Amino acid sequence: MISVGRLITNTPFPVVGGIKFYQPTVGQVLDMGEEMYWGMLKMWDLDRKEMIGEESEATKDLDDFGVWKLCLFSSEVFRQRLINSVDCFLHTKIEFLPLSNTIVIGENISSTLLDETFYLTMRDISRSITALGAESKEEQFKETDNMSDREREIMAKMRKSAEMLDRIKNGDKKVEDRLVKQIVSLVAIGQYTFEEVFNFTIVQMVYLLRKYVDIQQYELYTALSPYMDSKKTQPVKHWLET
Repeated sequence: MISVGRLITNTPFPVVGGIKFYQPTVGQVLDMGEEMYWGMLKMWDLDRKEMIGEESEATKDLDDFGVWKLCLFSSEVFRQRLINSVDCFLHTKIEFLPLSNTIVIGENISSTLLDETFYLTMRDISRSITALGAESKEEQFKETDNMSDREREIMAKMRKSAEMLDRIKNGDKKVEDRLVKQIVSLVAIGQYTFEEVFNFTIVQMVYLLRKYVDIQQYELYTALSPYMDSKKTQPVKHWLET
């Protein structure tokens, strides 16, 4: 996947040739809708089953890029969604050339073919950004058989606090205003103004919220650690290490 260093800046970075990737600001995502934002990003990382359902004679010998391109030339809806994605993330135009079965990204001297290298690079970017909210986390506050009742009580409090912090960071995933809750949370705990948060990218906002949670979990563990048996309890990493 693409490096965090690339994603955490709001400076456009190269994809292929003179084409660059631009991350919308939080304010822009609010305007377009979070579902639209993730949908346009997902256009570069669709599963085969999402595109074709079941394999056929026309697709069984094609790789993922071949299937993806086949769907583009056979579906007007699919093409329009990709046009929107290119406009949003690459700030340029896309042209479909059915006679040569090719796709051109960009204009004039900055234009380039959308070949497999281009596709895989964009898929890598898409996966790196969408993975932010999907990473698995090892449980930090596990109980062991030899813990005392007092230690179990403390661990329960720590787990409850961790769950609260996770809700602050991710919001309620079942409601449509998750992004709004994340914005309000960052303003409340980060001493940012709403205008400043609106100018962040989604990646920047998520990483700031995640680091806040790391700091709070470390400080909570440090405050309670004198009351726990260090031989039985795995210490939480310092927030600079996470």
